[in-house]
Amino acid sequence: MWWLMVAAGVGVLVGIGLGVALGFRSRTRVSRIREGVGQLAAGNFGHRVLLPGHDHAARIAEDLNALADQIQREHEAETTRKAAQRLLLANVSHDLRTPIASIAGYVDALQRGLGDDPERYLAVIAAKTDELTELTDDLFYEARLDSGDLHLKCARIDLCELVRRVVLGFEPQFTARGVSVEVDIPEVGCHVDADAIVVTRILENLVSNAIRHGDRMQRFRVSVTEGHASCSVRLANDGAGLPQDVERLFERGVAGGGGGAGLGLSIARELAERMGATVTAERVDADSAAFVLAFGRPSALQSAED
Repeated sequence: MWWLMVAAGVGVLVGIGLGVALGFRSRTRVSRIREGVGQLAAGNFGHRVLLPGHDHAARIAEDLNALADQIQREHEAETTRKAAQRLLLANVSHDLRTPIASIAGYVDALQRGLGDDPERYLAVIAAKTDELTELTDDLFYEARLDSGDLHLKCARIDLCELVRRVVLGFEPQFTARGVSVEVDIPEVGCHVDADAIVVTRILENLVSNAIRHGDRMQRFRVSVTEGHASCSVRLANDGAGLPQDVERLFERGVAGGGGGAGLGLSIARELAERMGATVTAERVDADSAAFVLAFGRPSALQSAED
């Protein structure tokens, strides 16, 4: 592994430094440094060499400990990333398998002429297809974010009009669940510099998250607020409270009680940050939640209005 190569290199450097140290300290101090290098090379990143004094051997021990600290931090971060990847893979596998199995079952029933309501079967197939499309889109964005291959095409856009279109696209789902939708969007546009396609994806992820986890949702409210230096979209709903540690919801692979791959919110935040915007969560009360997408106002527009 790479840190073993680093440790081997350190061993060579330490060997050079020891030539100086030998003239000032006993072989016991030298052996302790050698032991530390051996422990590091063996993968024991928690081992530290404690040598009092200010001679060359003590300075070499400090450098060795600093290197061990760095390797230990990176090793722990790598372990955390691998655990998150395993969890994400399990969530994605489940989210793919469930709708595919459902689609296959309904298609088989239609082919065999079973059931007396084929339109309902087709509606279910369409809904499950939408779920698969959403998941594959999330995976696509995640891959591009990780690879650094996501190139934004920012331009002046009307955030109010974009929010109207996104909410309208979810009207069938809200209607089917009997959810009352309240819209508070100014007639005058709120303009921001952003990528319209990416902003649409962020909003869709936030609305989808509310629908997925709002099993008892009766009201959904969306509002756009324009300030002197900012423009924000607030999506609030009842029937789904947030945990105390709301920030954890934005970690990849962390899925809420409604299931899912745990990608939607993390991708929404990462995409927003790429445009200089923010996505935050609010615990309204024990049974209500809100998510806010906030943009800074374009400086040129502020100057014109001022």
